Amino acid sequence: MTVLVLVWFLTLGAGPNPNQNVPKKDSDAESTAVKPINFQPLRVVYRQVEGTYLKSPRGVWVDKAKDEVYVADTLNDLVAVYDGKGLPLFAFGYNQELKEPSKAVADSKGRIFVLNGIPRVIKIFNYRGEYLNDFALSRKDPKSYPNAIAVDGQGNVYVALANETGAKIQIYDPMFQLVREFGDKPDGAGYFKSVQAIAIDSDGTIYVSDANAAPSIQVFSPDGKYLRGWGAHDAGPMNFSLPAGLAIDGDGRVIVVDSLRHTITVFTKEGTFLGRHGGMGSQPGAVAAPTDIATNGNKKIYVVERLGSRLQVLEERLVAARGNAIAAAAANGVREQLRRQFSDFTKGMK
Repeated sequence: MTVLVLVWFLTLGAGPNPNQNVPKKDSDAESTAVKPINFQPLRVVYRQVEGTYLKSPRGVWVDKAKDEVYVADTLNDLVAVYDGKGLPLFAFGYNQELKEPSKAVADSKGRIFVLNGIPRVIKIFNYRGEYLNDFALSRKDPKSYPNAIAVDGQGNVYVALANETGAKIQIYDPMFQLVREFGDKPDGAGYFKSVQAIAIDSDGTIYVSDANAAPSIQVFSPDGKYLRGWGAHDAGPMNFSLPAGLAIDGDGRVIVVDSLRHTITVFTKEGTFLGRHGGMGSQPGAVAAPTDIATNGNKKIYVVERLGSRLQVLEERLVAARGNAIAAAAANGVREQLRRQFSDFTKGMK
């Protein structure tokens, strides 16, 4: 009889696994593919290679092939280059080629494109940081100016060209010939006002953050067709005050920094809110007016801060599903309670 009672108690106590043999719904597909994350601070960088302190950096970009990080050290009029761990390698712009640069990106040929602040032009450097020439933009309005820049894996260059009434995205091939442009027609979706950043996914999908337009994040096909968008200039963790840089990580999350809210917000590619991080402060993991973000595609995230005047290296860490954790804890609690009851029961039988 004791054996039968033991089997009954343990079977009742174990119960079914709440996640076992439960068919997944189609609506769960996105959540199972892309999970929420936290950011673990790895390194906080305040200086570049010769000991110069960073001064209000505005742009950051990762060369994934070389594992190098480019930081636009805006008020020092330099571009600083680090390895993937955040250790300084070299800097360029010492010959006064740059004035308030805000972004630096590079193509597979080693050409470095720097978005200069004064005057608003794109300057091209070789892989040693030696100035070559200015990028010849195709523009009908002589008062228009470049406001954001990106490159893709094929060497195409993406430029946000702004004027007094709005902005548009231009795509140039590796020979710097204009291929297409979009986003300057006020027809609702896909209309830009103040582009802050451009990010290109591995499949060529184009993501754009805009400081004034709605939606704040807009997504386009490689040929410039509007696909979707999300985020308003309103209250709520899924919305924005001043969306700035954005990046697409290796698992397909869209990560956006907000300069006014001092936050790092994570979404799926479809715009589903996954979490918000940061908060204004000087401790590792907090951010003070973040202006740009980049990823190496392999769990590392890089953020620059205008007020913090620093570069942070963060690592993505998966967050355990809260519902599963609670269910597991509850099941374990039931098992333990039943074991204790069984122990008391058997003692009474002796």
